[in-house]
Amino acid sequence: MAGIPQAALDEIRNRIDLVQLVSEHVALKPSGRGFIGLCPFHTEKTPSFHVDPQRGFFHCFGCNAGGNAFTFLMRVTGATFPEVARLLAQRAGVTIPVGQGQGDHERLAQANALAAELFERLLWEGEAGARCREYLAGRGVERETARRFQLGYAPSQGWLERLVKQDAAMADLQRVGLAGQAAGGRPYPLFRDRLVFPIHDLGGRPIAFGGRALAQGQEPKYLNSPESPLYRKGHHLFGLRQARDAIRERGRIVLVEGYLDAIALSQAGITNVAAILGTALTVEQLRLGKRFSERVIVCFDGDAAGKKAALRAFPLCVNSADLWPLAVFLPPGDDPDSLVRRAGARAIEDLLDRSSSLVDVYLDELIGPDTGIGGTAKAAGKVASLLAGVQDALIREKLLRGVAGRLGVSESTLLQAARASAMAEARAGGRALATAQGAPVTPVRVAESPAKLGGRHFSAEAELVELVLCDAEIASRAEREGVFREFADSEWRRLGETALERRANAELFDAADILGELPREMAERVARRLSGEAPPEEIRRAGEEWFARRAARKAKAERSSLIARLRAAEHRGDQFGVAAALVELRGLGAALVSTAPEEDREEELPRD
Repeated sequence: MAGIPQAALDEIRNRIDLVQLVSEHVALKPSGRGFIGLCPFHTEKTPSFHVDPQRGFFHCFGCNAGGNAFTFLMRVTGATFPEVARLLAQRAGVTIPVGQGQGDHERLAQANALAAELFERLLWEGEAGARCREYLAGRGVERETARRFQLGYAPSQGWLERLVKQDAAMADLQRVGLAGQAAGGRPYPLFRDRLVFPIHDLGGRPIAFGGRALAQGQEPKYLNSPESPLYRKGHHLFGLRQARDAIRERGRIVLVEGYLDAIALSQAGITNVAAILGTALTVEQLRLGKRFSERVIVCFDGDAAGKKAALRAFPLCVNSADLWPLAVFLPPGDDPDSLVRRAGARAIEDLLDRSSSLVDVYLDELIGPDTGIGGTAKAAGKVASLLAGVQDALIREKLLRGVAGRLGVSESTLLQAARASAMAEARAGGRALATAQGAPVTPVRVAESPAKLGGRHFSAEAELVELVLCDAEIASRAEREGVFREFADSEWRRLGETALERRANAELFDAADILGELPREMAERVARRLSGEAPPEEIRRAGEEWFARRAARKAKAERSSLIARLRAAEHRGDQFGVAAALVELRGLGAALVSTAPEEDREEELPRD
């Protein structure tokens, strides 16, 4: 994938010494035919992390992490599959040919790297960056800290031309968002007279920039790079590359809102911190943080805006209990930067130690104080609406218990209200879709038939998402047949449609980018398949079997409808209707028998 031939991946896997690679991150000791050590992916006192050098595989019996050299390095560094493949290729001495798409990415990354180097040089050299240096000093940012985050300065003019002289193409500078284009076609610099914050990926490449205005009244105060083939908003965290070792050591990651908040806390010794780039917190950012620590703490301002931000955040991750973060609210009037400068790191650490689950914050704020029967009924309606969108039964039960206790109502009453809300939303959605298409819609539910996959049972919907990530032909067929529109589970539908959207743009598609959104075992299995452990024909065959089962389910649904027509015609004494239904049933029977797996074959059709 991503322009890396399968033969090169096979050669890398054969040449890499997995024990040596893992030993750089884990203290291993011999055990039987392999090696054992403390797992780097979860906290444990007794070693349960095993490495099998003969099979080139690792497995932890504590957290069930497992995979090969590719998946190990992806997990331990947070890098994507293509990045890891190229790092291991360099280590193994394997030459990987550069495809067109990968060549574009590397050229764009080089343009960003040249810009980051120039901005940093302009900050510290000469008079041009003097005012920016004064601003940093006024904010208490030390030179060593600024160097660690590669801060820079973008003057009002001249720097675009300098980048072009360093062989950066103007077209590439425009594609990564460093340059805009005026009405007359003349390029202009996006960042002008700004303190610049490079946004790095986990491999250390600058993929985008943020700029803080220095002039009084300059708007906007903060300006971020637009999306590009290298950068997608809401999918990255500023400072994560610098913080990841501290996050693993401390066992928690602290998310703050702004660049300077993260920088100030890091400078004060709270180095396990990253920033959400000034946007609203996203599910993708939570998943990214969870790759490094199960304990994610989000800092919110203590004012009304902070409470609103918390209320917006929880519904985004309500369907994934493993994503529920902790929350901490700062004293009114403070942000992390001002609080750490005013009260010191200990005050921040004390707040973090007292953090509470975001679900509790959300429910307390949603339900509010007891205002009598009317207030309780209104709160119950809000919670019922929330519960109606929860797909997982265990999560729904957990929320039900907590909410029912807060409201003083029975769980059955609240569940009944939630079901009524869900039915109302479903009816409204069905009417909207029917109106848009001019006909009633009866979606085919494909979630009822689990498919055995990798030793575990997953829904058919989950299986197709996995296959689409692994194979372009399967993805193309799923798109042609509009399969994801039929999905009952909204999260699998979203992931499938996301994969198809990114495949439509070869520059943006990288299946490894979506691995963090999948269940852990499924993500590891996809990564192993992508690294070549499963032959392409095996994946293709699994796709054919999936579509055959879908066809059989659709035929069964149509058969049930025809049988109902037949019985109704018999009841009316409509011989013509009986004959027509039997003809259709017999025609359908052949297709049903040919497509259905043996265990799903239907009984003989009714005889006339």
